[in-house]
Amino acid sequence: MRYRWKLSITLSMIAVAALSVAAQQQAPPLKVAKIRDNVYWTQGGDGGNTGIIVGTTGVIVVDTKTTVASSKEVQAEIAKITPKRVETIILTHSDGDHANGVAGFAPGLTIIAQENAKKEMEDSAGTRGAYPQDRLPTKTIARDATMTIDGVRVRLLHWAPGHTSGDLVVYFPDERVVFAGDLMTYPNRPDIAAITGGALIHIDKHGSAAGLIENLKGMAALKADTYVTGHGDLMSKDDVKNRLAFVQDKWNKVKTMVAQGKSVEEVKTAVGESSPPKGTRGPVPAPAQTLSEVMYNEIKSEKKS
Repeated sequence: MRYRWKLSITLSMIAVAALSVAAQQQAPPLKVAKIRDNVYWTQGGDGGNTGIIVGTTGVIVVDTKTTVASSKEVQAEIAKITPKRVETIILTHSDGDHANGVAGFAPGLTIIAQENAKKEMEDSAGTRGAYPQDRLPTKTIARDATMTIDGVRVRLLHWAPGHTSGDLVVYFPDERVVFAGDLMTYPNRPDIAAITGGALIHIDKHGSAAGLIENLKGMAALKADTYVTGHGDLMSKDDVKNRLAFVQDKWNKVKTMVAQGKSVEEVKTAVGESSPPKGTRGPVPAPAQTLSEVMYNEIKSEKKS
């Protein structure tokens, strides 16, 4: 059983590494934009979107890009904003395009992640594209924790496994800003959303379509105005509610068809998932299973138990 888990993680990390190479070849320029007086986000570069939050004496970074070089690029942009040093890193999940750039930051920082994400990082050791084992999280969150980091109030939330088993939503209530990681991606790409629901489910990391719905419900209920996606543009609360309605509707349709004895291929055809998404803005892999396939298997499994 341990061997199969290791093999699954290895295959996942190989895929992430391959995407990293592709991203380096075609990554758009890094752009930094202000959301609030002390909150910034980066789009472009090598890896997912990154958050920069300026505290009283230091800086909080949410996600760290893919490579040392890409994280150094982010740090160069931080230096243009403030002379304060990065003191805390919060990782939304374990995928290399969001987490592996941590190796480019100074040692001794506080690194925060969900407890399952830390386990995924540890299990990646020895695989291609492994998380840097000398920079494992120094603090883990189980479900829900509110804290003040360098004068900035932050709430860290894990409702359920969604994109991975260790997703962490980073909510700044005073600024009304949410960093969603890959629980929400590419809001302006309906072709991708049609296949993945905007959040590719990592089955090998115990992600879940039902859990994705729980995360979307949780995020929609927060008192926030701006949602930073894992990839792509910002989302509003209405965007989140629309994404939730889309995914919930698909779940209901799949559940009805499973009850009718439909095959997975019949379900995919009925919900319009007969072809993989085509990405033009950064690496968008065709998922091993489309969202309706993940839902189909989860619902079938529920019926058996």
